Amino acid sequence: MIDIFNELFEGTWENKVQAFSYPSKFAMVRLVHKKIQGTESMYYGEQAYNYSVDSPYRQFIVEAIEDNGLLRIKNYDFDKKFNVGFKNLESRPEGLTHKESCDIMFTFDGDSFQGSLQGCSCYVEWQDQVTYIKNDIFLSKEQYNVVDRGYLVGTDKQVWGGKHGRFKFLKTPL
Repeated sequence: MIDIFNELFEGTWENKVQAFSYPSKFAMVRLVHKKIQGTESMYYGEQAYNYSVDSPYRQFIVEAIEDNGLLRIKNYDFDKKFNVGFKNLESRPEGLTHKESCDIMFTFDGDSFQGSLQGCSCYVEWQDQVTYIKNDIFLSKEQYNVVDRGYLVGTDKQVWGGKHGRFKFLKTPL
């Protein structure tokens, strides 16, 4: 299962078709997942608007592990300035902190992965406010569909993220 995930996950993804079809609802975004050398399934990723791919609005490090028949994606905090532009990926970065409450659990049906965060305890600061994340993800050979949403703690009001459903990314050719 982990080998299939690695093959599907790594690469460059764009939502050009969706953005051109629904420009008032979806910005054009590029998402890149690059494997960190010397690891079995740890990835550094950047997400950026197409007009500013050198200035990602989101950077992340995740690690895929098998966990009782499911796939767990462990999320890490790290010092992002050392990796922007896909730099320093020759080995596992130092200073990673596992964000246990932000693990994503995936099921696998033989062709695709379906996953989400469990619970409401993955916290992110947004404009000096504490929010929690809810997400929904689908990954297959050609598609990576994902929606992340942030809700204010205590009010459950959505304050950031997708309001029109999943971003529908297609894998770009190598």
